[in-house]
Amino acid sequence: MDPNERIEQFRKMAKANPEDDLAHFALGQALLEADRAAEAVPVLRHVIKMNAGYSKAYTLLGEAQERTSDLEGALTTWEQGYSAAINRGDLMVANDLKRRLSAHGISPQVDALVIVDGDGPADPDAGREPGEDEVRDHRTGRIGKKLGFDPFPDEVGAWIETHISRESWDAWMEMSIKVINELRLDLGDPDAQRTYDEQMQAFLNLPAELFEGREYE
Repeated sequence: MDPNERIEQFRKMAKANPEDDLAHFALGQALLEADRAAEAVPVLRHVIKMNAGYSKAYTLLGEAQERTSDLEGALTTWEQGYSAAINRGDLMVANDLKRRLSAHGISPQVDALVIVDGDGPADPDAGREPGEDEVRDHRTGRIGKKLGFDPFPDEVGAWIETHISRESWDAWMEMSIKVINELRLDLGDPDAQRTYDEQMQAFLNLPAELFEGREYE
């Protein structure tokens, strides 16, 4: 599907569901990917207004602001997103935002529910390595149960099995139902498969390069 067609599809969904944060996030993400950053800014602002804990939305909003030469606004957004990610336990998103801020000489101020050394939420597994049936989850940075199976017969599935915990995968399975239903995805359609992957990548914080060259049929 043409990028502009995808944008219009998501725009219709967002218009039909004005309080659906997922539909608006998908629209904002599609606009940003199509280099329409100025249009993405108000959409992503609306996502955060609806769901202040949607940490990934802060990342994308900051990117959109940066592309529209609003660096000051981007840095403010990323600082707010860092606190949101810390409070939700999205440590990988928090670390990404911290790196972005540090690149501009900013040390983010944490406004978290639980703080350890002023730098993040308490991690009961800090300082220990995962056990035989455990993995340090790439989404949360915490130790969890190994998934124990390969969810896809390709590089993406192998990476998930190695780096994503069962707890995070179960959370994605629950979220994926919302993704399929609210974005009205027909997974027999290659464009719907691509959209599903985009949402999975954002939710689990998977490396974007994993999906480069992935074929959709």
